[in-house]
Amino acid sequence: MQILSSVLLTALTLASAAHGAIPLGKRQQVVSAHGTTTAPANGSTIVPGSTFPFHYSDANFCESGYSLISVYLSTSAPTAADVTTSGGLVDGSFSFDFGNFLIPNFGLPPMTTPPPPPATLTAPTLSGIADDTELFFTVVETFRDCPPDGHIEYGLETTTVVYA
Repeated sequence: MQILSSVLLTALTLASAAHGAIPLGKRQQVVSAHGTTTAPANGSTIVPGSTFPFHYSDANFCESGYSLISVYLSTSAPTAADVTTSGGLVDGSFSFDFGNFLIPNFGLPPMTTPPPPPATLTAPTLSGIADDTELFFTVVETFRDCPPDGHIEYGLETTTVVYA
């Protein structure tokens, strides 16, 4: 009986160790729902060092009080595989990070960290990018507290702009 208990305990220990060694998959989920970038308009020209209008209408897919967005400029269109578990884009998939902004919903007051989205952004000077290059202006929207279990999902929206 003692040998059987010892064998079972060893087997259980090995099974637990093997289970712990199984790598976990990515925990973020990029869904097809996303808000809309109304400014800059698709195909707009942005000039390095100059401001351009910015407006993003959030989808608020999960009915959260606040919607976190992250805004980027890229030389190729980001995909769901480029979205990190923290709701940003993976390093190397973008040329410029405009930052994170928090959109208040349902008439809630704006927060200061992160701030609400500004009405304008300043186009960066990007070395190695030629004039008239098409770039991808991307917003990653974080959907918090999604029913039924409060998980987090992400929306990915991309608009093209011309870098002049």
